[in-house]
Amino acid sequence: MRIFALAVLLVLPALSARAAGRNATAEFLNTQPDARAAGMGDAGQACASGAGALTTNPAALVAISAHEAYFTHSILGNGIGADHLAYGGGFGKHRFGLAYRHLGYGTLEGRDDTGATTGGFGPGDTVYGFSYGTTAGEKMRLAATVKRVESKIATTAKTTAFDLGAQYDLDDDWAVGVSGHNLGGGLKYESESNPLPARAAFGGAWRPSPGWSVVADMVAPTYSPFYVALGGEYRARLSGENNSVAFRAGINTKTPDAGRFSGLKVGVGGRFGPVEADYAFGPGGDIAGSHLFAITYRFGTPSGEKGPRER
Repeated sequence: MRIFALAVLLVLPALSARAAGRNATAEFLNTQPDARAAGMGDAGQACASGAGALTTNPAALVAISAHEAYFTHSILGNGIGADHLAYGGGFGKHRFGLAYRHLGYGTLEGRDDTGATTGGFGPGDTVYGFSYGTTAGEKMRLAATVKRVESKIATTAKTTAFDLGAQYDLDDDWAVGVSGHNLGGGLKYESESNPLPARAAFGGAWRPSPGWSVVADMVAPTYSPFYVALGGEYRARLSGENNSVAFRAGINTKTPDAGRFSGLKVGVGGRFGPVEADYAFGPGGDIAGSHLFAITYRFGTPSGEKGPRER
C-alpha cells in the first residue's frame, strides 16, 4: 500500500500547470481510444486491462498474460477521424507495450496574409508510445509510458511526454487506481510554446457479483475544471471457452456546456475465443456524436489459461 501512495504522489505534478494558470494545447491527447472505458462514461482507472486501455491507465498493461493486439477506428464528427493501434506482451513478470495513434482533420484550404489561396493542407496529430509494466507484490500493478507527440498544422511541433499508472486490489471485490497523463513537454509551433493537457485521475472499482462491475473516477485536468465519471458493465458468459458479451453505460461531467446529453456514453462488446469486438457511442450533446469501434486479438496463451484479473 505504501507503493500505491507513492504512485499517487508521482502523478500530482500533473496539477502544477493548473496552479501556474497556463493554457494547455494538444487537446487530441484527450481523445479516448479505449472502447471499454468509453462505454462506461470514460471511467475505469481501477479496472482497466489490456493493450487497449493504456490511455486510461498504463497499469492496464500488467493484466496481459501473453500477447494481444488492439485496433480502433473513431468517428468524432465534423469530418474528424482517428485510428489507434497497440500491442502488449508478457515476458515473465515484465510487460511491454507499443502504441500508435493518428488523428486526421481532413483537408483545409490555406491562405496567405492577403487572403489569396495557397493550396490545401492536411493537419494531423500523431502519438508513438512505449510502455513498461510489472507487479509489486500480489496486489499492486505499476506501469509507465514514454511517448513522442507530433502535431501538424502548417508546421510540425514535436515533444516527449510521460504517463504513469498504478492499480491496487483491496480485496477480491474492490480495487483502486491512479494515473497521470501527458506529463512534461510542450508544443511550440512558432514562437509560443504551450504545455500539454496534463491530468491526474483516481478511481475505484467494485464487483458486487459475478459479471458486474461498477466504476467511478475523479479527474483533475490542467486545462479545465475537475470532473467525475461514473459507469458500469455487465458481462455475461456464454458457452464455449472465453466467450462472453458485455453491456456498458456511463456518464461524466467533462463537457457540461456541450449539451444535456454530452457526457452520456453507452457500449457493447463480445468476446469469442481470442477475438473481442467492442463499440462505444456518445451522443455528443449539441455537437456531433462520436463512434468508437475496436478489435482485440489475443494470442500466445494456451487454451483455458487466463491472465491476472482477466476481464
